[in-house]
Amino acid sequence: MSESRQAGFTLLGVLIAVMIIGIMATVAVPKFSSTIITANTAKVQSDLNTLDAAIAVYQLENGHEPANLNALQGYVNDLDSLRPPKGKCRLKGGEILTLDGDARYGLRLSEDQSIEGARAICAEHTAGEFGNGK
Repeated sequence: MSESRQAGFTLLGVLIAVMIIGIMATVAVPKFSSTIITANTAKVQSDLNTLDAAIAVYQLENGHEPANLNALQGYVNDLDSLRPPKGKCRLKGGEILTLDGDARYGLRLSEDQSIEGARAICAEHTAGEFGNGK
């Protein structure tokens, strides 16, 4: 019988490689998930801060609060397509807020204009309520 000299991987080599990939995946997946939450939180904060700035400019130019977000059409580019991200966001209290596909930005009008004025909100939270828990 002649011996064949075929090059290839041994079963043990393949199992070790699969185990190493599995260990790397168990470390990477939670980090990736945390990064997605951080990115979603940053997007919501940025959008709400932009909307708050547009509200302030609107109030300066018109002398009153906008009735709704559609009144900010000339102050925010592509306002109709501005939507919160789908997924989880972090609030400063440490809670995780899950936004579904139906989530929209809104407007909270103040009852006492001397305190705060109108604010942009997402799921009843202002920009200052989103953050990394610190």
